[in-house]
Amino acid sequence: MKTGSQIRLLLWKNWTLRKRQKIRFLVEISWPVLLFIGLVWLRKANPLYQQHECHFPNKALPSAGILPWIQGIFCNANNPCFRYPTQGESPGIVSNYNNSVLAHFYVDIQELLLNETEVRQYGRLWREMASFSNFMDTLRNNPSAIAGRGLKIDDILKDDEILTAFLLRDAGLSESIVYQLVNAQLRLEQFAFGVPDLQLKDIACSQALLEHFIIFPSRMGLHGVRNAMCALSQQRLQRIEDILYANLDFFKIFRLVGGLLKINP
Repeated sequence: MKTGSQIRLLLWKNWTLRKRQKIRFLVEISWPVLLFIGLVWLRKANPLYQQHECHFPNKALPSAGILPWIQGIFCNANNPCFRYPTQGESPGIVSNYNNSVLAHFYVDIQELLLNETEVRQYGRLWREMASFSNFMDTLRNNPSAIAGRGLKIDDILKDDEILTAFLLRDAGLSESIVYQLVNAQLRLEQFAFGVPDLQLKDIACSQALLEHFIIFPSRMGLHGVRNAMCALSQQRLQRIEDILYANLDFFKIFRLVGGLLKINP
C-alpha cells in the first residue's frame, strides 16, 4: 500500500472515531483553547515589570570561623535579593555582618580573653574585690581591728575630681578649710553597719560627731571645718555629699582597704 493511501486511511479512521466519540472530540478541541485563553489572561492580569539585578549575600564556610558560618546560615535563611553589591562580594571580606553588634561583641570577647594585659588587670581587680570582701567581713565582725585608721578623702577621689573646685567656688569655703577636708580620713569602723541616720546639719555642727566619723589633721582644722560647715544650709550640705559620692573612685577604695588589712592583721 502506498504512503498516500496509508495517510488517507489513518485520517479516515481518526475522523470516524471522533464522530463516534463526540465528547472526547469536544474536549480535545476545547482544552488547548482554554489553556491559551488562560495564558492570555495571566499575561494581562500581571503586566511585565523590570527586575533589577540580584546580589545574594554570601554564606561563609566553617573554615572562615564559627560566627561568620552561623551568621551565614541563620541570617540568610530566606536568601534575600539586593539590587546593590553586598559587603561579602568585596575582596578579602568573608562575612556581611562584620559591623553587627554580635560581631563586635565576639571581637571584644576575644580581645579580653586573649589580651594578657587585660587578663592581668581583671585578675588584679578580682583580687582587690576579694580583699574588699575580707575587709567588710572584718569591719562587721571585728571593727576594733582597724580602729583609729581611715582612708584619706583625697586618696579615694577620682583623678579628674571636681569636689575641690565645688567646695571653693560653689560652697564658698576657704582654701584652708578645703585642705583640711580633703586631707582628713574617714573612720571606716563607724560605717560597719551602714550609714548612720543623722542629719548632715547635726553632724556638721557637732564637734563630737565630726571626730566620731572623721580624723582631721589637726584640732585647729577640726574647729575650722566645724564652724565653716555649720554655717551652710542643709541643702548645700546635701549637695556636697552628692558631689562627694559622684567623685569617689571605687577602684582606689578596693585597693586601699586591702592595704588596711595588711597593716592591721
